[in-house]
Amino acid sequence: MNYLEFISAEKSLLKAPAGYGKTYTLAECIKYCPDNQKQLILTHTNAGIASINEKLRELEIDSSKCHINTICGFAQKYVLSLCNNSDLPPQENKQYFEAVVEKAIALFNLESVKRIVKCSYDGLFVDEYQDCSKSQHNMIMALAEVLPTHILGDPMQGIFNFNGTLVDIDHDLKDIEYQLSLDTPWRWKKEGNNNELGECLKEIRTVLDSENKEIDLNNFHKKGLFYYQFPGEDIYNPNTDYSSYVRGIITNDRHLEELESLLILVPNVFTSSSIESRAGLKARIDFKRQLALLEAIDEKDHYDVCIQIDRIVETINDFPQKIKELNESIFTKLFNKTELKKWFSKNRLIRKANPNRDNYLKLKNLLDSFFNEPSVNGLYDIIQFMKDDLRLRSLRVELLNSILRALNTAVTEKITVYEAMKQQKNRLRRVGRKIYGKCLGTTLLTKGLEFDTVVILNAHQFDSYKHFYVAITRACKKLIIFSEKPVLNFN
Repeated sequence: MNYLEFISAEKSLLKAPAGYGKTYTLAECIKYCPDNQKQLILTHTNAGIASINEKLRELEIDSSKCHINTICGFAQKYVLSLCNNSDLPPQENKQYFEAVVEKAIALFNLESVKRIVKCSYDGLFVDEYQDCSKSQHNMIMALAEVLPTHILGDPMQGIFNFNGTLVDIDHDLKDIEYQLSLDTPWRWKKEGNNNELGECLKEIRTVLDSENKEIDLNNFHKKGLFYYQFPGEDIYNPNTDYSSYVRGIITNDRHLEELESLLILVPNVFTSSSIESRAGLKARIDFKRQLALLEAIDEKDHYDVCIQIDRIVETINDFPQKIKELNESIFTKLFNKTELKKWFSKNRLIRKANPNRDNYLKLKNLLDSFFNEPSVNGLYDIIQFMKDDLRLRSLRVELLNSILRALNTAVTEKITVYEAMKQQKNRLRRVGRKIYGKCLGTTLLTKGLEFDTVVILNAHQFDSYKHFYVAITRACKKLIIFSEKPVLNFN
């Protein structure tokens, strides 16, 4: 590919399947941009930001040559700086960023703001364009009026349709004259990865791109893909072969290198339910607590717990009642309920004898201090003590750590815990989040990521061929699929 031609075009488009080198191409393009210029790079997720940053580091590209942000994060930066935002919904509201983007469209059509953008950046790159909503597309097109714009995407990976109708790359970008494609699955040709799996996934994509869209897993078994047939409900029963097999993969008692980079994926049926459903699944298959439960950056509980903390700190009065409130509103969100019941009974702390007497007395003193002089710092000490000293298990470690960071920020910056959480989430949108190790997630949470081994549970429950395609293409070395039936039909 001619990188100079791609970046020299006023508007250019690169379409390529997953793993064919879009993000690497983006990084190479930044390398070819003049050193005295600054490029704006936009994508959709903090994981996407982390992936782009990794590619830039691999190519030893100076970070000063570009600014990377999510589309929503970039829109938010301008809207919060230049608009009267009293009419915006709360940040935890699902409509918040949709409203922000609509305001940003109006901003970027103002001549004064166009001048600011043009003075700030010399070009625009947008990755994973297939996940743009219509309003995000309109925002990008407004920016494209003042910046040379280079777009990268894959129509088959468009899965972020919860914000409304997605852009149609083939139709909405048909007027872009300079268009390229990539046709080599570089991710799987890379040394140490599985080229056979790459070819297998290429075959599956061909079927998914046809009218038929029927995948017979038996046709691909042992072509880098391993298929096992079990009743779907068996995953919830620890005594079944299905559940036992998955637990064996997670624990990796044979110390296989490819199982140390592991993603367990659940289909759409879980994404439509609460985070608690996935936490419950983790409890059934992850006895040794090796899996990280991935959560959305704006998972509502992160904000709701902070709101409850601020309310409790401000309205403290009755000791027994507040014990109950702390337990029901905060502790049960952060820690395993069974373990909490060993220490709390509704509105009281359970008295302990040896060997737990010292911890009981310490916890009682922390609670007494908090209720005598309620403070965010006092609550931080309580939660940290429950985590480190009582060693209470949490099924949602990301939520727990997120709350602790917000409490700490609230103390140091003298702001509410809720405001501290908003700061934390907005920072993540700018800097990204590296995800690695052993994880349990969904296609929406792992878009753009790579793992040595991917395990797909209950594949027969996928209702979208695009979600299925995103799921299978996260695997670099081994793909393991569990399903009630070998034939998956996405018509």
